[in-house]
Amino acid sequence: MKNQWSSWVGVIVILGVEFMIRNVFLPSGANETHVVNAIIVEWVLLVLLLVIWIPRVERNSLASIGFGKFKWRYLWMGILVFILITIALMVSGIVLEANGLEPIRSLQSVLKTFNGSTLMGLFLTGTILEEVFYRGYLIERLSELTGHRWLAGFASWITFSLVHLKFFGLGPTIDVSITSAALVLIYMKEKSIWPCIIAHGINNLLSYLVFPMIVL
Repeated sequence: MKNQWSSWVGVIVILGVEFMIRNVFLPSGANETHVVNAIIVEWVLLVLLLVIWIPRVERNSLASIGFGKFKWRYLWMGILVFILITIALMVSGIVLEANGLEPIRSLQSVLKTFNGSTLMGLFLTGTILEEVFYRGYLIERLSELTGHRWLAGFASWITFSLVHLKFFGLGPTIDVSITSAALVLIYMKEKSIWPCIIAHGINNLLSYLVFPMIVL
């Protein structure tokens, strides 16, 4: 298979760096400085992936990771997915609290302590970087390497969920897994990163830029 070695290296490096940053170098109770440093490293990796690795090493286009032509239907699809995610998280929040676990909205008190530039960094990281890494690149490359697209989708779902576990905690990570499942499903259906970016972007706009300003 063409460029199989580069695809394996790309997948291993991205997942390895992501888990190292979020589960090793971010200490328990990480402060804002730790979060900012993690964001910077992740964006350096993203730039290297998009500017050097994919076009020059793999000799692929960005369309190979879901960055195809934008279609206007992706806008309403992204909005619909966001609405469905919101409903699912409302239900899961009730279930989590009934079982003594905190839902993802419990993180708002922490986010409220961060300054605006950090929150913007978190917004952009979740909206763009995570979609490129976990939906576009991971699903497409693992699909090519294994020949099983749904196995690649499962890998995307489980890795995206687990990478949040240490910093978010169990309850919020369960909520993340719900969001991850919805994003994987829409990507698998459309083979495009755009509806994922829209759905994740609306969610992150509220989570990182709106709610921290109004949460008590």
